[in-house]
Amino acid sequence: MHDDHRVPADHERFRGDYPVVVEGLVNRFGTQTVHEHLDLKVRRREILGVVGGSGTGKSVLMRSIIGLQQPTEGHIEVFNRSITDAEPDANIGVRNRWGVLFQGGALFSTLTVGENVEVPLRQFYPELSPELRREIARYKVLLSGLPEEAANKYPSELSGGMKKRAGLARALALDPELLFLDEPTAGLDPIGADKFDRLTKELQDTLGLTVFLITHDL
Repeated sequence: MHDDHRVPADHERFRGDYPVVVEGLVNRFGTQTVHEHLDLKVRRREILGVVGGSGTGKSVLMRSIIGLQQPTEGHIEVFNRSITDAEPDANIGVRNRWGVLFQGGALFSTLTVGENVEVPLRQFYPELSPELRREIARYKVLLSGLPEEAANKYPSELSGGMKKRAGLARALALDPELLFLDEPTAGLDPIGADKFDRLTKELQDTLGLTVFLITHDL
């Protein structure tokens, strides 16, 4: 029995001041400049909100930090490891230390919620038994504020708010130190958005997370 529902850690938690450091970031697409020598530091265990309208480069910034967008210029470090200079495979030991909630949840439609949560567990910890994977997934579903039976539902059976929470459960699957949230409350009514914000703060306090939050409103 896996008492604390945690994946086996192969690293020590980050103890420095700034798990994310961005220096001189430039992102250009043709003649359009999205970021011009942007500097940014994210302090450990803070919730940092990046606010702006559509098309202002918020998601491009996040994608640059997690290695999905190669910047035109600049240097990015996460947990003191270079993201911009390293080969993609060299960052595997860093990628399992963050979780990402993409817009809309980005769930696999042919998998149940529980199976979606198991995806990163299969990718990074293939040695885990199927029973342990299911147990961890059920726990993350509960942690995200969904009822246990939601683990057996498909994304098409969920409301918009439940899809967001299911995506959050998957982002929490690997017990991350750093959590990226891309427009987590977009499309939710004010009550649903407030509940999600409160859940984020509760998880940040309880799990000691550093949260990088993208939003178009406060």
